[in-house]
Amino acid sequence: MLRKREKTTSTSTNNDKQHIDTLIGAHSVITGELSFEGAVRIDGRFEGNIHSRKGGTLIVSEGAQITGEVNVPSLILHGLIQGNVRASESLKLGETGNLNGDVEYSVMSLAEGSAINGRCTRISDKTATPASKNTVKKAPVRGKSNLKEL
Repeated sequence: MLRKREKTTSTSTNNDKQHIDTLIGAHSVITGELSFEGAVRIDGRFEGNIHSRKGGTLIVSEGAQITGEVNVPSLILHGLIQGNVRASESLKLGETGNLNGDVEYSVMSLAEGSAINGRCTRISDKTATPASKNTVKKAPVRGKSNLKEL
Protein backbone atom coordinates (compact mmCIF):
# COMPACT_ATOMS: atom_id res chain seq x y z
CA MET A 1 0.00 0.00 0.00
CA LEU A 2 1.27 3.49 -0.83
CA ARG A 3 1.62 6.17 1.83
CA LYS A 4 1.83 9.91 1.43
CA ARG A 5 5.08 11.47 2.47
CA GLU A 6 4.93 14.32 4.90
CA LYS A 7 5.72 17.55 3.17
CA THR A 8 8.41 19.66 4.83
CA THR A 9 9.08 23.27 4.05
CA SER A 10 12.34 25.11 4.23
CA THR A 11 12.40 28.61 5.70
CA SER A 12 15.72 29.72 4.30
CA THR A 13 18.12 28.97 1.55
CA ASN A 14 20.16 26.79 3.91
CA ASN A 15 17.39 24.45 5.11
CA ASP A 16 16.76 25.91 8.59
CA LYS A 17 13.39 24.39 9.43
CA GLN A 18 11.22 26.74 11.50
CA HIS A 19 7.59 27.81 11.54
CA ILE A 20 7.56 31.42 10.28
CA ASP A 21 5.05 33.84 11.79
CA THR A 22 6.17 36.90 9.81
CA LEU A 23 8.02 37.27 6.52
CA ILE A 24 9.59 40.46 5.20
CA GLY A 25 9.93 39.89 1.46
CA ALA A 26 13.03 40.16 -0.68
CA HIS A 27 11.96 43.42 -2.37
CA SER A 28 10.84 45.11 0.87
CA VAL A 29 12.64 47.96 2.61
CA ILE A 30 11.35 48.65 6.11
CA THR A 31 12.48 51.47 8.40
CA GLY A 32 11.42 51.51 12.04
CA GLU A 33 11.43 49.29 15.08
CA LEU A 34 10.39 45.63 15.16
CA SER A 35 9.21 43.83 18.29
CA PHE A 36 7.96 40.27 17.91
CA GLU A 37 7.22 36.86 19.39
CA GLY A 38 7.57 33.61 17.48
CA ALA A 39 9.69 33.52 14.32
CA VAL A 40 10.41 36.29 11.83
CA ARG A 41 12.28 35.84 8.57
CA ILE A 42 13.79 38.80 6.76
CA ASP A 43 14.56 38.38 3.08
CA GLY A 44 14.75 42.11 2.26
CA ARG A 45 16.21 45.15 4.02
CA PHE A 46 15.42 46.38 7.52
CA GLU A 47 16.71 49.67 8.95
CA GLY A 48 16.11 50.03 12.68
CA ASN A 49 16.23 48.10 15.92
CA ILE A 50 14.82 44.59 16.34
CA HIS A 51 14.00 42.94 19.64
CA SER A 52 12.13 39.94 20.93
CA ARG A 53 11.70 38.17 24.24
CA LYS A 54 9.63 35.01 24.80
CA GLY A 55 11.52 32.52 22.63
CA GLY A 56 11.66 34.66 19.50
CA THR A 57 13.75 33.57 16.53
CA LEU A 58 15.04 35.93 13.87
CA ILE A 59 16.12 34.42 10.55
CA VAL A 60 18.09 36.66 8.19
CA SER A 61 18.24 35.11 4.73
CA GLU A 62 21.11 35.26 2.27
CA GLY A 63 21.00 38.65 0.54
CA ALA A 64 19.03 40.27 3.39
CA GLN A 65 20.42 43.28 5.27
CA ILE A 66 19.75 44.71 8.72
CA THR A 67 21.14 48.04 9.85
CA GLY A 68 20.52 48.52 13.58
CA GLU A 69 20.67 46.85 16.97
CA VAL A 70 19.34 43.28 17.30
CA ASN A 71 18.31 41.80 20.68
CA VAL A 72 16.65 38.38 20.31
CA PRO A 73 16.80 34.98 22.01
CA SER A 74 17.78 33.12 18.80
CA LEU A 75 19.36 34.42 15.61
CA ILE A 76 20.05 32.50 12.40
CA LEU A 77 22.14 34.67 10.10
CA HIS A 78 22.79 34.02 6.42
CA GLY A 79 22.77 37.68 5.37
CA LEU A 80 24.33 40.90 6.71
CA ILE A 81 23.83 42.74 10.00
CA GLN A 82 25.41 46.17 10.52
CA GLY A 83 25.03 46.77 14.27
CA ASN A 84 25.42 45.19 17.68
CA VAL A 85 23.73 41.86 18.39
CA ARG A 86 22.60 40.16 21.58
CA ALA A 87 21.42 36.54 21.15
CA SER A 88 20.51 35.43 24.67
CA GLU A 89 19.96 31.76 23.72
CA SER A 90 21.71 30.93 20.44
CA LEU A 91 23.46 32.49 17.48
CA LYS A 92 24.02 30.56 14.26
CA LEU A 93 25.97 32.04 11.35
CA GLY A 94 25.68 30.26 8.04
CA GLU A 95 28.34 30.24 5.31
CA THR A 96 27.20 33.62 3.96
CA GLY A 97 26.48 35.20 7.36
CA ASN A 98 28.29 38.48 8.01
CA LEU A 99 28.01 40.49 11.22
CA ASN A 100 29.65 43.92 11.61
CA GLY A 101 29.27 44.86 15.27
CA ASP A 102 29.77 43.59 18.79
CA VAL A 103 28.12 40.31 19.75
CA GLU A 104 26.78 38.92 23.03
CA TYR A 105 25.75 35.26 22.90
CA SER A 106 25.10 32.18 25.04
CA VAL A 107 25.79 29.52 22.39
CA MET A 108 27.33 30.33 19.03
CA SER A 109 27.79 28.25 15.88
CA LEU A 110 29.89 29.52 12.97
CA ALA A 111 29.98 27.94 9.54
CA GLU A 112 33.09 28.09 7.42
CA GLY A 113 32.96 31.31 5.42
CA SER A 114 30.95 33.31 7.97
CA ALA A 115 32.41 36.49 9.48
CA ILE A 116 32.12 38.57 12.64
CA ASN A 117 33.83 41.96 12.69
CA GLY A 118 33.55 43.09 16.30
CA ARG A 119 33.96 41.92 19.88
CA CYS A 120 32.39 38.64 20.97
CA THR A 121 31.27 38.26 24.58
CA ARG A 122 29.74 35.10 25.97
CA ILE A 123 26.74 35.62 28.25
CA SER A 124 27.57 33.75 31.45
CA ASP A 125 25.24 31.95 33.82
CA LYS A 126 23.20 34.11 36.19
CA THR A 127 24.84 32.37 39.14
CA ALA A 128 28.35 33.53 38.22
CA THR A 129 29.54 36.67 39.95
CA PRO A 130 32.13 39.03 38.49
CA ALA A 131 34.61 38.13 41.24
CA SER A 132 34.26 34.39 40.65
CA LYS A 133 35.05 34.71 36.94
CA ASN A 134 38.52 36.14 37.48
CA THR A 135 39.50 34.14 40.57
CA VAL A 136 42.33 31.67 40.09
CA LYS A 137 42.37 28.87 42.63
CA LYS A 138 45.82 27.80 43.75
CA ALA A 139 46.59 24.32 44.94
CA PRO A 140 47.46 24.17 48.65
CA VAL A 141 51.13 23.65 49.47
CA ARG A 142 51.77 20.64 51.64
CA GLY A 143 54.89 20.18 53.71
CA LYS A 144 57.83 22.54 53.99
CA SER A 145 59.40 24.26 51.06
CA ASN A 146 62.91 23.26 50.05
CA LEU A 147 63.67 26.81 48.90
CA LYS A 148 66.03 28.91 51.02
CA GLU A 149 65.22 32.50 51.74
CA LEU A 150 67.62 34.97 50.18
